[in-house]
Amino acid sequence: MDGVTRIGVSLEPELLKEFDKLISKKGYVSRSEAIRDLVRDSLAENEWKNDKEYMSGVIVMVYEHEVTGIGEKLTVLQHDRMQNINTSIHVHLDHDRCMEVIIVEGELGQLKALANDISAVKGVLRCKLTMASRSTGHLHHIGSRS
Repeated sequence: MDGVTRIGVSLEPELLKEFDKLISKKGYVSRSEAIRDLVRDSLAENEWKNDKEYMSGVIVMVYEHEVTGIGEKLTVLQHDRMQNINTSIHVHLDHDRCMEVIIVEGELGQLKALANDISAVKGVLRCKLTMASRSTGHLHHIGSRS
């Protein structure tokens, strides 16, 4: 393995047992790959603390379409933030609920604010922002309302 440095990690037996269960459940073939992903995610999270960092991502929301004025409120919010929205997809889940996926990009602070504003609309049942940093490509979830 060229370009790889081996390190040692000491863990309590119970912690290792729980870690092995988790990585098995997630389908990792080795502890090393799971630890590499944890390190990558930890490093990427540092970028997600900088509200000026440019990000791409999606906002997924589920809402009750029968709530008075919800469609108009969501449309106004999206029109007010057109600079951050690339496109959206609307799905009818059942008679009462819809799901909308909005593809977004811009400064992290702007994307968080948009997700928070959507989450605050009466009738929105769930709203989650998932982002990918252009420099790392790692995904990160910021739950506005889950």
